Amino acid sequence: MKKFFSSMFNTSPQVKNISKDKEEDDLVDRLENETYLSNEFRFQHQNEKYQLRATPNEKVTLGVLLNRTFDIRQEEVSDLYIVTDNIREKKGRLIVDRNEIWNFDLCNAVLIKHDNGDIGYRFSENVVLSISYRKGYAKQEDDDKSIGRVNDTIIVHLRGCGGGKETWFIRASIMLPTFSHEGDKTYIRTANQPQTLSVLFAYDNTSPEQRIEEYKAIHDRTIEKFNNGEELEFNEHCIISQMIPTIGKDFYWGNEVLKENRYWDAIVYLENVYHALRESWLRSDITDEDKRMFYQTCYIIGYCYAEMCLYEKALFYLEIVRPLNNITYNIEYINCLANSRDIRAIYTIHGELNQLAQLKENEITDSVIYYHNFLRRRRAYTFVDMGRLDDAEEAFKEMLNEDANKEYAKGELEYIHIMYLQPIITQYFIDNKSEIWLLFLIAHSKR
Repeated sequence: MKKFFSSMFNTSPQVKNISKDKEEDDLVDRLENETYLSNEFRFQHQNEKYQLRATPNEKVTLGVLLNRTFDIRQEEVSDLYIVTDNIREKKGRLIVDRNEIWNFDLCNAVLIKHDNGDIGYRFSENVVLSISYRKGYAKQEDDDKSIGRVNDTIIVHLRGCGGGKETWFIRASIMLPTFSHEGDKTYIRTANQPQTLSVLFAYDNTSPEQRIEEYKAIHDRTIEKFNNGEELEFNEHCIISQMIPTIGKDFYWGNEVLKENRYWDAIVYLENVYHALRESWLRSDITDEDKRMFYQTCYIIGYCYAEMCLYEKALFYLEIVRPLNNITYNIEYINCLANSRDIRAIYTIHGELNQLAQLKENEITDSVIYYHNFLRRRRAYTFVDMGRLDDAEEAFKEMLNEDANKEYAKGELEYIHIMYLQPIITQYFIDNKSEIWLLFLIAHSKR
């Protein structure tokens, strides 16, 4: 086992030609088996209390899920609204009976069980459960009149995520929002955040003990053969692919989807790369090439989060590449500070300008000139955000005769002039009860 984990990032398993693995298996069978083994691996590596399996005779209920994940009790829920959404229609259904809510069959919401015994997923369907929930509720006669003890909502999203002929897996994504009054009154508490959890559960059409035994046999054989450098069968490759991070593939696809401005999709791929390379770095077995990939990954993730206006998340990754003093990385970092109105923005910009001022003439390249112009524009922009309109106006006027900056400077100067006039004009419109012109002014006072 030790040998296996020590070689996770440095060894690629040998895989037989799939067409020779089992010639009698067709492509559908192989795909189903791959999906089953991958999901079973993820299922087995969850916290044991979340490893829920249903059978034809045993349900995975909403009550069990809520109790196992967030310790919610039956008497705390009051109603359940079910939304089923597919490519053809969206339907809703309300349940108010507590026993029916608690015993709601999660598998039946996602799976279709045909009369001939076949089972499959509802095509392209999402199921969203909205559960009204009263925190700490025990009984109707409860004497506690705290305003925080009002109904809030738990959201559960269900979707089928693949399986095989005898086992189907369902992903439950659960969110427990911040209670409304807690969010208003206890805003200083850093822990006062929505709670989220993703749980994978299974439906076995046969004995779950048999399915688990079969899986563990393949799992143990895979590790043994991998450690011995033996050739892997297709089923064994499905297991090993879950244990060895596919760094190169994830990095490639992360960059590909980014070309389509699919920022969230890119993050999903690239965070896999980030976590894998971080672990490799911590073990001191990372190569120089992997370090470069790690830094580039941090930059791209930061860029994606910034494009989604999630600036705190963006800064976490961009601060990792900050010490490299790479102009591209620096520009994104400073953009993020400025756009999020971070108090560090002006100090960081001044620090960078001071460094550039110390460069010798032979060190000034086209990239440095571009960076210098960028910093000046950002400095003036930050002056506006700080209310230092005179400083901003002076800075932008200096740029009016510069090809690289004049168009940007013109737009910002127009904005500054509106900012100067806005208090006077606003008061005039208010005094004259001119609501239309006031709305017009407000609409055109934004960058």
